[in-house]
Amino acid sequence: MSTEFDHSLAVSTIRGRWQVPYLTWITRVLIVVALVGTFAPGPVGTVVQVSAVAVAIAVPLLRVLWLIHRWRQERDWIFVVIGGALLLVIATGAVIAIVG
Repeated sequence: MSTEFDHSLAVSTIRGRWQVPYLTWITRVLIVVALVGTFAPGPVGTVVQVSAVAVAIAVPLLRVLWLIHRWRQERDWIFVVIGGALLLVIATGAVIAIVG
């Protein structure tokens, strides 16, 4: 019986380093947009603020979708299920909030 562990099976090929500059850029833009929305008059300010909140909510969800896609490519089914369950919980909460 061999006690060696095949480390090649345990190492993920998912790389997220290219996302960091984009996420940093999106965060900075969101701060500016939120500030503009705060000081913009009337309905324009409201639209800008709602847009900033929508993007702030969408970015992490898109990242989870991307991760699910990559986990599926790697055939890491446990993480695919966990990511899908997370999105299902968020979607259920959104539906409850809209209906109720």
